[in-house]
Amino acid sequence: MILFTLIPLLLMILFAFSTIRRFLVFNFDWNDVSFTAANLTRLIDVSFLKAFGRSMLYALIATVLCFLIGYPVAYFISRSHFKNKYLFLLIFLMPMWTNMLLRVSTINNLLSENSFLSNVFHISLNMTKYPALKIIMVMTIVYLPFMIFPVYTVLEKLDHSYKEAANDLGAGHIKTFFKVTLPLSMKGVGSGVMMVFLPSAMGFTIPQIVTNGNPNYTMVGQLIERQFKSSSPSFNIGSLWSLVILIFVLGSLYLISRIDEEGETLL
Repeated sequence: MILFTLIPLLLMILFAFSTIRRFLVFNFDWNDVSFTAANLTRLIDVSFLKAFGRSMLYALIATVLCFLIGYPVAYFISRSHFKNKYLFLLIFLMPMWTNMLLRVSTINNLLSENSFLSNVFHISLNMTKYPALKIIMVMTIVYLPFMIFPVYTVLEKLDHSYKEAANDLGAGHIKTFFKVTLPLSMKGVGSGVMMVFLPSAMGFTIPQIVTNGNPNYTMVGQLIERQFKSSSPSFNIGSLWSLVILIFVLGSLYLISRIDEEGETLL
């Protein structure tokens, strides 16, 4: 924790509030360090605000789609009477065993013009003309299991006596679902929302592969990555923006811990 978490975090804080351009371990002089708060002005940088807002919007839409698709799937699996219901879960789990870059590239190909589906089965799912929609769809497909599993875990553990009591009191299946099942499963929904929303909003792999780095669809993860890997890197600004994202992530994890204190729904 000290080596891989605390020290990098301290370095991020050092870069964010100083004028150090690069950190050379074997050639570092504290006399060259100059602390400043001037970097904070970059928090209202137009490019950062646009990328951050775009990331929040895309992640929100992807999260809603994952909920609309994932909840019925989890509900169906939990209510099914198949002996091997875990086989259905395995179907959604298996893609997560593959490399994420390979998975994203494959899904991106299926949603492109010359895809496997269009060449072999003449089924076109081409979304190349709609890059924003394509990013959202890839996010939805990639992170869908992170919505299904927490919801399934809660639904599987629900006490069926609540449903029986609701039926005895005259509630039909639909009313029982909205009055009993859905409220009692909100713990899993809350965990699923956070587990889908955070990687969707903060990742840079999906938008980079889907749009091939199109600056018109830059998300906050890409923007931070460019601060470290460009020809003229700015570790100070990249670290500052990373700290903002880190605070956002920690706040979200705190919400998860409040929603699911026992950690029952986390993967």
